[in-house]
Amino acid sequence: MPSMPWPPAPFDTALAQFEEWDGLYTGVTRVAGVSPAATHVHNGVPHQGGLVGAYNRTMFGRPVVPGENRTSVHIPIAGDLAQLSSELLFAEAPKILLPDWEKGNKAAQERLELIVASDEGHAELLRSGEYAAAHGGTYLAVAWDAEVRDHVWFRSYRADCAIPEFRYGMLFAVTVWTEYAVKGKVYRLLERHRPGYIVYSLWRGSEHEKGEQVPVDEIPDTAHYAKITPKVDADRLPEAATLDIITPTGVPWLTCEYYPNMLPNPTWDREGALANLGRSDYFGIEDLFGTADFLWSSLIRDFVNGQGRLIVPESYLDTAGRGQGASFDPFRQVFATHGGLDRGKDGNAIEQVQFALRVEEHVKGIEAVKRQIAQSAGYSVAHFGIHDQITRTATEVTDNKAGSERTRDKKALYVRPALSRLARTALAIDGLLFRGKGGATIDGLPDVVFADVSQVDPERNARTIQMLDAAKAISTLVKVRAAHPEWDETAVAEEVARIQAEQGMTAPDPATFTGGDDE
Repeated sequence: MPSMPWPPAPFDTALAQFEEWDGLYTGVTRVAGVSPAATHVHNGVPHQGGLVGAYNRTMFGRPVVPGENRTSVHIPIAGDLAQLSSELLFAEAPKILLPDWEKGNKAAQERLELIVASDEGHAELLRSGEYAAAHGGTYLAVAWDAEVRDHVWFRSYRADCAIPEFRYGMLFAVTVWTEYAVKGKVYRLLERHRPGYIVYSLWRGSEHEKGEQVPVDEIPDTAHYAKITPKVDADRLPEAATLDIITPTGVPWLTCEYYPNMLPNPTWDREGALANLGRSDYFGIEDLFGTADFLWSSLIRDFVNGQGRLIVPESYLDTAGRGQGASFDPFRQVFATHGGLDRGKDGNAIEQVQFALRVEEHVKGIEAVKRQIAQSAGYSVAHFGIHDQITRTATEVTDNKAGSERTRDKKALYVRPALSRLARTALAIDGLLFRGKGGATIDGLPDVVFADVSQVDPERNARTIQMLDAAKAISTLVKVRAAHPEWDETAVAEEVARIQAEQGMTAPDPATFTGGDDE
């Protein structure tokens, strides 16, 4: 029986697109290799096919012929774009607030903050944000192992390592995998997430074939799955293969969630199984990254060519002997011509060749490409380090980044529901596995609150509060809230009380006042 191709159709089509975007994200040198040579000849002209060929046509115009040396330098705009997207979303860890946590769920709230907003959880969200921007979406799964950590945690998966199953546009099940190369074979650990349980299986195949199923402890990297999870017999779960490892989660919800970077993806919008996959920040602008590399390489080539060259007469060369060639000593101060015919005034002159360095033209060209990339991807050029040559106030600088913030707010619409559902699932599983530490099953979904991107200018904010106070148009409570927007209501109330006490603004309640001690 022939081995099943991997990944199965139609996700092989999606994977080809993911590989192109991933080449831009990781740096084209990884995809193009060190020698962009021709793969075939058509009508006597060398060509190169695939993603590598498309990039090299933008960079070089045609494949490099043997022996040719061209200066090519990569400028990592695509990688910077993915980092920018992630930082706009997760520069600060989002707050995930349980319903009515102030009225009795404080232990569960603290446990959830440990899972999501700890340094480790925050770092994993940043990682997922880069994956989403580059590949069009990413997956977050709940993971646990009492020998590793004393709480559950989130783990991010790339879109090119997952096969999702959607119903009515909602993720119903998903298979994510991790690859291990051992002795020339490719092992894949498949994790199939469905509501209520996770199925683990290990397959030994090749780069493009799934291969045959083997026990999960065949390689050291996956052996621990056989120890920490019980194997479920086939008669207890008929659809389970004998070598599958079944882990009941104890909760009725999915333990892996997908959030797209942006929707829709026009390429797959009518493709059924692929219709709910998001689009990358690189969608439609792939050629612009190659153009930026071309201009940057041309600038470096100008610097290489701009190194001064000397053209000297043959008589000025020092011979090293028959068959050993000759050399020119640039530090020699006196030269004498050989006898013979007079060669004229310039016959024995040393000529200097110095090519112009077109720095300004190249920089303007690269800046124009970066502006177009930023505009097409929905970001402000200010976040690309491009600023107009005029003096701006703090307010104008903030307004200049409004485009990025609008894009960030749209992306947050997709992150918020997925993160909310996964937080509820993680907290419930944590309560089952690590009893007495705060984890619990809650009713309803928690709220996910993202921090503001634009930080209010402190000086401007202080002037605003001062003017409103002078006009008697603001209360002490509102002043404290405006000065410290990051404080919760308890901290605000305590600060208001301290201010009123210091300024003698407190007064006894007339309803209960009976007079002072001294009549």
